[in-house]
Amino acid sequence: MKGLVRKKKRDEFWVAVISLFLFWMAISSCQAKIWSKLGLINLIEHSIVGLIISLLIVSLYPKPIFSSEQIATYRNFGVIVRLLLYIRRLMIEIVMAGIDVARRVLRRQLMISPGIVQIETPLNSEGEITLNANSITLTPGTITIEVKKTEKGSIFWVHCISQEAVKEIMESGGFVDQIRALYRR
Repeated sequence: MKGLVRKKKRDEFWVAVISLFLFWMAISSCQAKIWSKLGLINLIEHSIVGLIISLLIVSLYPKPIFSSEQIATYRNFGVIVRLLLYIRRLMIEIVMAGIDVARRVLRRQLMISPGIVQIETPLNSEGEITLNANSITLTPGTITIEVKKTEKGSIFWVHCISQEAVKEIMESGGFVDQIRALYRR
């Protein structure tokens, strides 16, 4: 039993270190070209500093950054593929919603009907609910203002620029079907 607990903690530790390190590498910018000698040295320095900072943060932070459930979910290769497909769909929806909002705002007659729409979903895990709420908020013209768990799933209250557009999206399934597919094992 002790070995299993140690292994879980070790997995949580290294997943957190790798995640923070990748985040560090994504946000730290190397100004020099990588293929030049100075650029390669700069990249190595950034990598070493990022790894040290990631190790320090995870070592000094008293609670696990990722839960065992999250680690188990994202270890599966199928989940990674479905996540990439979901991100692709989300990016398309963001662009399309941005175009729709721009079209509505630039017309002489504003074609907006702002309001708060209540959306019931079968999503019940914290990861699913969080992903759906953030996806709605990232989409231009909508923002998730409240979420409540219910016996059957969850209810989202969304403020939107056009109630009709949101209702059409929700009738077609919105992000819910893909999020449920993402989290299946």
